[in-house]
Amino acid sequence: MDIRVVFQGGAIVSFALRAEESLQKGIRRIARKELEYVHAQVTRATNGSRDTAVHEARKSCKKLRALLRLVRPAINARTYQDENSALRDTARPLTQVRDAKVLVETLDKLSQHFSKRVRGQPFASIRKALLAYQREVRKYVLDEDQAFTRVETAVRDALARLEGWATIPDRWSSVGHGVQQVYRQARRALAVATAEPTVEHFHEWRKQVKYLRYQLTILQPIWPEIMEPLVDQAAHLGELLGEDHDLAVLRQLLTDDPERFGGDEARELLFALLDHRRQELEEEAIFLGQRFFQDSPKVFARRLKGYWTTWRDLRQQKDTHGAQGELHP
Repeated sequence: MDIRVVFQGGAIVSFALRAEESLQKGIRRIARKELEYVHAQVTRATNGSRDTAVHEARKSCKKLRALLRLVRPAINARTYQDENSALRDTARPLTQVRDAKVLVETLDKLSQHFSKRVRGQPFASIRKALLAYQREVRKYVLDEDQAFTRVETAVRDALARLEGWATIPDRWSSVGHGVQQVYRQARRALAVATAEPTVEHFHEWRKQVKYLRYQLTILQPIWPEIMEPLVDQAAHLGELLGEDHDLAVLRQLLTDDPERFGGDEARELLFALLDHRRQELEEEAIFLGQRFFQDSPKVFARRLKGYWTTWRDLRQQKDTHGAQGELHP
C-alpha cells in the first residue's frame, strides 16, 4: 500500500490531516511518516528496486518541502531555511539517477505518441545510448558515491530535529498563509511562463504546482467532496508540466553530447517531434492553468478557510456532545 494515498477504501491515511488530532500533531505525524518512508526505501532497496527507491525517496522529499511551505508562517524563518535546504540536499544526489531512467521512458512515450507518423525504429540507437547512460549514472551515484547511505544519514538527522521545529499553533493562519503564498507563486509563475515560454519558466511553474498539489492533499479532509477535484486538477496539471520538463531535459542531453546519442538524421527527426509535443503540452497546461488559477490568492485562501472553519466547528461539536454524553448518560 502506498502510504501517501489520501483515501484508500474510504479511509484517510497518512498524508492528510485528521479531524481528531491537533494541527501540530497532524503535521508531526505526516512529516515523521514521510521521513520514515524515505528511510525504509533507501535501506531496503535491492538491485531490482533501486530505481523505485530513488523515485519514492525524491517524491517524499518534495512532499516534505511542500509541508514546510504550508507551515512556513508558523515556524522560525531560519528553521524553515535550514530544514528546506536539508531536504533539498537530501534528494539532490538522486536526481541524476531519476533523470537518466525517466529519459528512456520519455523517449518511449514520445515514440508511442507519434507511432502513426513514424515508421520502423528510427530512435533505436538513441535509446540504446540512453540505456547505457542510465547504467553509468546509476553505478556512479548509487555504488561509487553511495548516495543511499548519505540519504539515510540525512533522514535520521531530520527525524531527530522534527520535534524541535514542528511546534504549530492549532489555527487556520498556521497553514492558511502558507497555502495562499504557494498558490500566489504558482499563479505568478503561470503568468511568467505564458508571457515568456522558456524551459526555466515552465520548470518553475511545475515546481510550484507540485507544492500546491501536495498542500491541497494535506488539507483534503477539510471538505473531501470539494478538495478532491482540486487535488486531481493540480495533479493533472503537474503531469503535463512534468512531461514537458522531461522532454526538455532529453533534448538538452542530446544537444550537449550529439556524438554519443545517435546520428544527425535521427536526432533532427526526434527534435522535430519533441518540440511539437512540447508545444501541445504547454498549450494544454496553460489552458487548464488559467482555469485553475482564475481566483486571486486571497479569494482562494478565503474559500479554504471557510472549509477549515466548518470542519473544525463540526469536530468541536462532536467533542462537546461526546463529553456531555459521558456526563449525562
